[in-house]
Amino acid sequence: MSRNDRSTSRRDFLREGLRSLVRTGFGGIFERLESMGEMMERSGGAQPIPITPVLSCETRSLHSLFEAGTLTLENLPTLLHELEVPGVSLSDRHLPNFHPRTLENLRETLVRGGLTITGLMVHTPIDIHDEANLSRRMDDCIERLQCALILGAPVVRFHLGGSMNEREDDTVHLERAGLFLQRLLPEARKRRVRVVLENRDGVAHRAENLLSLVRSLDTRWVGVCLDFGNGNPDRLYDSCRLLAPYAYHVHAKSRAFDPRGEESQIEYGRMLSYLRLAGYNGAISIEYMGEDDPIEGIRKTRDLIRRYWRAY
Repeated sequence: MSRNDRSTSRRDFLREGLRSLVRTGFGGIFERLESMGEMMERSGGAQPIPITPVLSCETRSLHSLFEAGTLTLENLPTLLHELEVPGVSLSDRHLPNFHPRTLENLRETLVRGGLTITGLMVHTPIDIHDEANLSRRMDDCIERLQCALILGAPVVRFHLGGSMNEREDDTVHLERAGLFLQRLLPEARKRRVRVVLENRDGVAHRAENLLSLVRSLDTRWVGVCLDFGNGNPDRLYDSCRLLAPYAYHVHAKSRAFDPRGEESQIEYGRMLSYLRLAGYNGAISIEYMGEDDPIEGIRKTRDLIRRYWRAY
């Protein structure tokens, strides 16, 4: 059998599997998908960059300070040291450029300042229905994987977008997303970087979609970026429970706090309990998106995480 024959066979299997998942309510063929994942895992010898269990902060939390010029990546270690947050997850829009020398210098600055780089977040969504630009976006994704390798970031977060709603049949969307990721995963393995998909609008607008997509691929190299604050509020905790076993990165989203210091819309104790039950052992990264002082918002989120998960 030729290499092309093997590639076609995998694509056909993915299409069949995803159609079956949708028809049967995302059940019934998981054993076959897991067997495929195990087979693909055995076929490659590369080991992913280790993920560190550390309290982290998304640079997105500090976007207003970067925009105002009152904070730079060079003095970020000093700020996060004062906040007692030893990890940082970088948004690609906060990087000055993607030149290897620039990234090497940035990595040296952050690591020398005592920070662990926990991930690289790709800001611009990937519209999997935009045929005209999909090849260019694939090139962009590979470039971000290379950036992560240079930075030493163990995961790259992608957002698979495109217009979708609750009434649509998701089969076609899942097929297209699966084929796109099948093309991207060899590049991720080559660079020892995991691909993580966030639970938000687009292909992952339902947790079951994201779960089926991840499980149809090689789960050693593709997983979930679990965001506490995304998705249907009525299904927030069910989604967390379903996705936690596949999480390689966590966004501890926060917007506002009550007088007791609890997040006003999210039960952090409940969210963190699902992660603990799933054996999560990666970064918990603060993503404060409120309207108040971001430094104070990060501090309150940090205290809330420590309240319910003392290890961080």
